[in-house]
Amino acid sequence: MSTNPKDYLTSLNDFEKLIAKNDDILDASIRNQTRIEGFCSAKEAHTHLSALQEEGRTLKIGVIGRVKAGKSSLINALLFDGKEVLPKAATPMTAALTSIGYSEKFCAEVHFFSQEDVELLKHKAREFEQEVSRLVQKYRDDHKARVEQSKRPIPPLDEALLEKKAIREIGEDGVLASAADLIKRMQRSGVNVADLGVSRVLEAESHEELIRELNEYVGASGRLMPFTREMTIGIKNDALKGIEVVDTPGVNDPVKSREQRTYERLKDCNAAFMVSPAGQFLSQQDFELADRLSSREGTQEIYIVASQADTQLHGSIRKDAKGDFHQALSKLHDTLVGQAYSALSGLENEVLTRIRSELSERLIVTSGICETLLNDSGQSEDITAAHTLKLLKNSYGDYFTHHDDVMTNLRVLSAREKLQAAVDKVKSKKSEIINQQARHFIEAQVSTLNKIKDQTLTALAARHKEVSNGDVAELEKDLERLKSASANGIVAANNEFMDQADEVKLKLPVELERVIQRAIDTVDEKSETASGQESETYQAEKSGFWAGLGRATGLGGYEDRTRTYDTLRPLTVRRALEGFARLMHAGMKDCATQSLLRWRSSLISGISRQLRESMGDDCVDINRLQAVCRAVVTKLVDLPLVDVPELPAELAKTRKLTGSDVDDYLEAAQAYASSLEKRGFEFISTVKETVDAITKRNIGEELLADLIKEAESLQQMVENKTLTLEKISRLEAAIRKLL
Repeated sequence: MSTNPKDYLTSLNDFEKLIAKNDDILDASIRNQTRIEGFCSAKEAHTHLSALQEEGRTLKIGVIGRVKAGKSSLINALLFDGKEVLPKAATPMTAALTSIGYSEKFCAEVHFFSQEDVELLKHKAREFEQEVSRLVQKYRDDHKARVEQSKRPIPPLDEALLEKKAIREIGEDGVLASAADLIKRMQRSGVNVADLGVSRVLEAESHEELIRELNEYVGASGRLMPFTREMTIGIKNDALKGIEVVDTPGVNDPVKSREQRTYERLKDCNAAFMVSPAGQFLSQQDFELADRLSSREGTQEIYIVASQADTQLHGSIRKDAKGDFHQALSKLHDTLVGQAYSALSGLENEVLTRIRSELSERLIVTSGICETLLNDSGQSEDITAAHTLKLLKNSYGDYFTHHDDVMTNLRVLSAREKLQAAVDKVKSKKSEIINQQARHFIEAQVSTLNKIKDQTLTALAARHKEVSNGDVAELEKDLERLKSASANGIVAANNEFMDQADEVKLKLPVELERVIQRAIDTVDEKSETASGQESETYQAEKSGFWAGLGRATGLGGYEDRTRTYDTLRPLTVRRALEGFARLMHAGMKDCATQSLLRWRSSLISGISRQLRESMGDDCVDINRLQAVCRAVVTKLVDLPLVDVPELPAELAKTRKLTGSDVDDYLEAAQAYASSLEKRGFEFISTVKETVDAITKRNIGEELLADLIKEAESLQQMVENKTLTLEKISRLEAAIRKLL
């Protein structure tokens, strides 16, 4: 039978009060019982359970998808009954990372790019301009060569089209083009980023007023829009209670800090909706976005949303379904499930591989435009919405003629109920996980508390017997012998302590350095095994007049060539880096702590032996000596966790890389490994400092002072034997009543 957390906290609190109240009759052996590794105080247990409850209170949902995939429609459907409520960015490159949650007032916190971010953008914008100029010059040189080689007239170059061609070749949505676009917008705004500060808080009386204010920061024509990195929006809307939605920019983010922040926020999400248009389902960009979700510690609940489904219900699907709307929708779902199953085959991404086996439930077919039609009762003035309804009526007249049928089938196509059911399922699952964590925590703590109670009762029984049989005169003689021999004991204890401390100072750093080196060797080994080479055959233009003539007449002029390129399976490297990071964060501390715990055990044994040899058995009660020694030495082991940097977003990849992407990835991996190595050696320095600080303490003096204090305390208890025995009995009875 599980214990109620409230009952446990009450019992633990009462136990702590009893121990504190009766400290005068407790010895070191009893006090040591409450210092068991992993056992939390009442305050710590309450804090831990409160944190679990707080974590379970808000469901974090990530929304990812490429440009114009329908992310806004999904968010509007989930939160705002399909109504468009958020400002739209001018371009995909200017979309800010946005978090939306519940608030008692309408508010927002806007974070700006730093000066460092802007300088990085400027650098990339210059790269873009240089690349455009290089390509334009290449086109001119190629044209000039063709004119010189050709015997026939070659049309002149259209200079106006050269730059557009170069931009297309570089990639209109690429990192460099995105950076250039942002810098142009910043320059046109006339705003100095240094004047903006880090962030601004906005407050409004209504939702509409808040959106008007936000337009300045994230709207298409907002003056501060190019400078906005991230925003958190609070809206007083019951649909948002218990939910936080993270709306992310697409791939190819030109701002590294925002890309990293996006990656970190997505890892914290309990669920994610990956939005992909049904007509261009699951592209390479979608997989690049999904890479951000593939951490073992990250999002496990992923739903694939096939958006804009209305555009795919005509043509062959309609024909195969013979005009049956529901059958057509079912066929589309099955077709997309098949496409997704094939697309997700052979991935090294554990999360997406699991999702692949559950596609029938995790793939939701939707149409955001249906939300617009539903909000306007099927009579929308929106041109796109009206056209969509017209096509549906033409293709499925039996289902979109009568008003009630129209509304019913629009709701089916919008899939709002399925989306909400997915959210409810994740929320229920999260609640169960949190409750399970709380139960396991309480069960472990109750088990430990019961052991502590039993050990405390055993120690109290021994204390009762010791006081009952104690003789004041004998105890006074023992105390005098202890005091007279204490000087020898202090020297002996300190000598033993320093001998062992010197050995630890020599061995422990070397042991930790070996741990780091093994981790680095693993990363290097995994990088090598994940690397490879592949070849491909391609057609290239031959040089010379006859080859040019062949191309002009369509009769040849080309030849097959082979090129070799590098490949890399990044997940193998990534897993090694994640293991390295975990080792640095907690493993190094665990290794050092285990070593220090072994030292503690050896120290207790060694000091006890030295004290008995130097002071004689007549002066030292061995049980009391070991208890006091354990209490003093226990305080020596306290090392911090290592604060390691997050895995960079650029390393969150799983699909095979080729060409220059391999070098870029390995370079980033090496940089991250170096930063982890640095944190590891910083921790070793901390360990050295900790051991140095320990050696400056007079351990012998602390031990003897505590031994004398224990002896004096026992003498006083025996002098007040009747009162002490009654107090011990009351304490035993009170402890037995707990839990």
